[in-house]
Amino acid sequence: MRYPEYAAELIQLLQVDQKQMRKAGQAYFHEDDKAALESMHAALIQKTHQRTERMLHILDDVGEPSISNIGVDAAQAVSVLAVHDTLEVLKRVLAAFTTLYGRDRNDTYYQAIPSMTDKVLILERKPQRFGTQWMFDENKQPFLPPVENFDHVNERRAEYDIGPFRWPKSLAIPESEQPWLKKPLSELVMREPTSKELEG
Repeated sequence: MRYPEYAAELIQLLQVDQKQMRKAGQAYFHEDDKAALESMHAALIQKTHQRTERMLHILDDVGEPSISNIGVDAAQAVSVLAVHDTLEVLKRVLAAFTTLYGRDRNDTYYQAIPSMTDKVLILERKPQRFGTQWMFDENKQPFLPPVENFDHVNERRAEYDIGPFRWPKSLAIPESEQPWLKKPLSELVMREPTSKELEG
């Protein structure tokens, strides 16, 4: 690995990100005060953007998020941080991963490409390809933004070595508070997200 110090910093940025995302997720499921939730969401967006700015500076220095440059864990950190930020940031990072993948699959954390691709497509109001992105409605129930050619989603996932399609499992709340996990996938709701849901 060429840049172990940067790799360690990226992993640390992701750890902070995940801690704050879990806290926001817990609040979403348990906090009824809409003003408090909006305030927390605004603060989270600002902190997320600060982390992502640092991540992009690191990418500028290392050149590309390859495994040989920063390792698998840090490459994964880059992808997750990008998914949590703006469409512009996400497109830039996805382009870097896609270029790497085209040049050397073995030097790429390519398992991140489906989730980044799907998030870009959803934000552009297009059907996702891999079914990696779920959303929650106002009743805190999961729904799946549309997936193109859904019958073949697992074939596309397998190309990137990600597991078969399944219900979303939140790390923010106990499994006992996720009743959908016990339902058959045939009961999933697939629909377009509203503008408000996309902003949230």
